[in-house]
Amino acid sequence: MTDDARRSTFAASGTMLAAVVQGNLEAAKAFGLDTDALRRKAGLSDDMLSDPDGRIPVESYVSLWEAIHAAPRALSFGLWLGKSLSVGALGVVGYVMQHAPDVRAALYCLERFNGLLGDGVGPEITERGEHVVLHRVEPPRLARLSSLSIAAPLGTVTLLRELAGLGESEPLAVEAAFQHPPLPPEALAELEALLGCPLRFNEGEMRLVLPRSILDRAVVTPNGRLLAYLERHAEALQARVRSSASVAGQVREILTARLRQGEPDQGAVAQALALSERTLQRRLQEEGTSFADLLDEVRRDLARMYLADPKLAVFEVAFLLGYSEPSAFNRAFKRWTGQSPSEFRRSI
Repeated sequence: MTDDARRSTFAASGTMLAAVVQGNLEAAKAFGLDTDALRRKAGLSDDMLSDPDGRIPVESYVSLWEAIHAAPRALSFGLWLGKSLSVGALGVVGYVMQHAPDVRAALYCLERFNGLLGDGVGPEITERGEHVVLHRVEPPRLARLSSLSIAAPLGTVTLLRELAGLGESEPLAVEAAFQHPPLPPEALAELEALLGCPLRFNEGEMRLVLPRSILDRAVVTPNGRLLAYLERHAEALQARVRSSASVAGQVREILTARLRQGEPDQGAVAQALALSERTLQRRLQEEGTSFADLLDEVRRDLARMYLADPKLAVFEVAFLLGYSEPSAFNRAFKRWTGQSPSEFRRSI
């Protein structure tokens, strides 16, 4: 079983901060991509994008990047986006970072407000000896989008340079790692020049290693009073996101996290939500679904993502989805798609 399948926290049924998606579209337009076509492919309406503090389905965000990745000059756009990123692209979270006292406080905003930025899309931050490591495991559907994955560490470095007032010539990145294969030579050379550090590919996680000393650098625009106001606003928005989540959405997230440990029990999921099993059944019925339907939907969606990863054997996918026998997974997948898992894999 691969590391990415075990540890990915991506939640396809979750939501993203609209400001992040708006920023990606604005950058795509400035670069010269056809944003009307991108929006149509991603199902992004004017209403969905009208409020920067609003929420966009993660599925729409992924579809947007799949459309970008299929466009001409996608890798060039990923590089351009990374080196031109600014705090405004992260909405209120970026402005909290901008007025933090130091880089440590700013950087940890990415963890602190992960639920606001997007479900499971923020990095985990680990301080190890002389280094600080930002790492995240992408699911196969995202990991193969190299145009997106190269923008992430490059954008982080660009953002940190802005926050700490570092010049482009000052070294910052120590190492960057990607889950996808190496880039074509021209894009690879440009990324190496921009990051100025060793690059690793076909890794089990996305990873950016920085010198730990950067954390103690002062942010160039600290403002304690404004920071307190922005933090309260961000905390209120994050609380609203969590409280407004449907019971069905919460069940999907729990199922996504627990499937790899075996088929989740409805009683255990109810307990995780501080509900009785009967109340959970009633609430799901009111939302027009059931525990069995949600389990089937989550398995179907994850199966398609996992099968897109050629490193995962079909029997591994079965166990990741909580099936005790591969034959049960094969029957279920044929019911969902009309194809066997192997036939589906050959078709993509």
